[in-house]
Amino acid sequence: MQNKLKNLINAFLLILISFVISACSQSTPNEFYDPLEKINRKTHSFNKSLDKLFLRPASKVYGVVVSDFADALINNFTNNLSEPSNAANHLLQGNLKSSSNSTARFLVNTTIGIGGITDPATRLGLSAKESDFGKTLHSWGFDEGAYIELPFYAASTVRDTTGIIVDFVMDPINSIIPTKYRPHTQGAKLIELAGDRNEYGDIIDNMLYRNEDSYASQRLYYLQRRRFDLNNNKISDDDLGNPYEDE
Repeated sequence: MQNKLKNLINAFLLILISFVISACSQSTPNEFYDPLEKINRKTHSFNKSLDKLFLRPASKVYGVVVSDFADALINNFTNNLSEPSNAANHLLQGNLKSSSNSTARFLVNTTIGIGGITDPATRLGLSAKESDFGKTLHSWGFDEGAYIELPFYAASTVRDTTGIIVDFVMDPINSIIPTKYRPHTQGAKLIELAGDRNEYGDIIDNMLYRNEDSYASQRLYYLQRRRFDLNNNKISDDDLGNPYEDE
């Protein structure tokens, strides 16, 4: 109980800090704010090296070793682990219908779906509705703040970074899954990461290795996709006022 209270306090402090920072770094819909570009570029070089040395080769091995059927099972399992967090964030956004949908998906897929490795919920008409605390902060009126490139994680913003941390600290799945099984769930997520890198390999390779300025390309790609998602898939082509085109 005491640990949960500490987590709640930490989450509240993170939200407060995010609000203060973002309030001081407002950006209009046609701009991006990148005051940490020098540091971000160094982090980008580090992340790019990690991708080249580890993640990219691992993704190629994944593509050869893991069948489409096994890939689908892994994705189903990891997606199901995200449903409690989806439900919590939909609820915080005031969307009771989507919250109930995510809760129902988790219950159906965890039971009938054999621990989540299959997805009968979709066949029953309960389609996936992903969410995260970054979206929750957006719904509460928080500005995205400065662009940030995170070590090991890549593109983000002040608002989304706060969301990542809060989602990690407050994830309801941590209270559901026994401690001894958590390494298995984290392992599944790492395997899924290699699978995602394999699935979107061409897009990522074009952005990182076939572009004159991979940092600028990744920044644009992330901000356009994120704003598109946050605005219900409605955004103008010149949203960032940038000559680059989305991948």
